[in-house]
Amino acid sequence: MSRATVAFPGTCGELFQGTVDGVLCLVSCPIDMMSRIEVSCADGAGLSVPSAMSKTRRALEIALADGRVRVDGRVAVRRVESLPEGKGYASSTADILGALYGLARLSGAELEPGEATRIALEVEPTDSIAWPGLALLDHRGGRRSELLGAPPPMAVLVIDEGGSVDTEEFNRADRAEILSSQARTHEEAFSALADGLRRGDPAAVGEAATESAKACGLILAKPWLDRCLSLCRSLGGYGVCTAHSGTLYGVLLPVSLLVDRAAVLEAARRHLPEAAGLSLHTLVPGGPRFGVD
Repeated sequence: MSRATVAFPGTCGELFQGTVDGVLCLVSCPIDMMSRIEVSCADGAGLSVPSAMSKTRRALEIALADGRVRVDGRVAVRRVESLPEGKGYASSTADILGALYGLARLSGAELEPGEATRIALEVEPTDSIAWPGLALLDHRGGRRSELLGAPPPMAVLVIDEGGSVDTEEFNRADRAEILSSQARTHEEAFSALADGLRRGDPAAVGEAATESAKACGLILAKPWLDRCLSLCRSLGGYGVCTAHSGTLYGVLLPVSLLVDRAAVLEAARRHLPEAAGLSLHTLVPGGPRFGVD
């Protein structure tokens, strides 16, 4: 039996989401919190995927049917490490990409980020975590993608307000009018974000993410945004990002604060005692992390 294990980072929502040149796009905020998928191939035929991973099964069926990857034998998928669902962690995208890259690894094929993302987009709107850095993506139609560069050194304090968001229902809604009214704000926020990434300036990245988060509140209410911004200021942070279709907030902080994790989490508990979850992470690049047996 041959086996490949592939990890993809989850996200704390997005550093940006909005229209760029009239196309709805996002820039995911990947963190060091992983989905890890094992793909194995043994004698026989067929595809074995857990029933809870129907989107992953569909992506593999698409990849196998059109010949993008070829594997002789029975393919089985196992989720080794998972991300919470319905929060904004990009759980289904990370699972799909992990399985696709694992299948490609076993077949000896090279899978490019754009190609893997196109397959994922045939299943559902997709986060921009396939690229080895931070990337802009038309997460619904795939009409635009752009690698923006490496993430600047940054810690991300993840705050979960609780509950969950049905992303399929969220993505079905028609928001053309409100998106049009926010077009200039979106363009300015993305331009500032891209410029900040080019310069490796975490403060500029945080400011741009905050502007995007504020605009997002007109689409999906973010009742804790002001409190997260207050917490950010008290910690000397750069800004706040949100899961535009989830329950997460990310307070963007100097990476030096990772050494004082307990103090950061205690400050967060004082500001938001009702938070359903608090954790401190590092901003990381997207792309696969491989392990092969």
